[in-house]
Amino acid sequence: MSCPDALKMLQNTYGGSALSRTQVFSWYKSFREGRTSIENLAHASRPATSVNDENIEKVKKIVSENRRVTVREIASELGISIGSAYSILHDILGMRWVTARLVPKLLHSLQKQRRKTVAEEMLSMDDRDIQYIITDDETWVYEYDVETTVDLL
Repeated sequence: MSCPDALKMLQNTYGGSALSRTQVFSWYKSFREGRTSIENLAHASRPATSVNDENIEKVKKIVSENRRVTVREIASELGISIGSAYSILHDILGMRWVTARLVPKLLHSLQKQRRKTVAEEMLSMDDRDIQYIITDDETWVYEYDVETTVDLL
């Protein structure tokens, strides 16, 4: 079978989802020269150096010191790309932005006490009563700790 015949067969079978003419000719040539695998071959590329254990620990430390730090600030401080900083935060550490509406960051002591009281009441509830509690969508937060900066006057 010739390469143009293979291209026609792929186009008839897959329509608009078929490989492009250039890709078909490239693959055809590779297999004609003896290639037997469809897996990607090893190639010379830059190794991923930004997402490593050292930078992951640094990002953890930065976020634990200032929970309002931005991805751009983390990237700038560590000298890595914004994409790498985001990948460390989101993919490796499992962090994500949470809006203030869902998780208030600044609570005064009375609000904290009220939340504690409500949580204790809910923990002591019977299993039958718990099914009637209505909650908002789930929000996952990595090691979240409420910050307190309100003056008590």
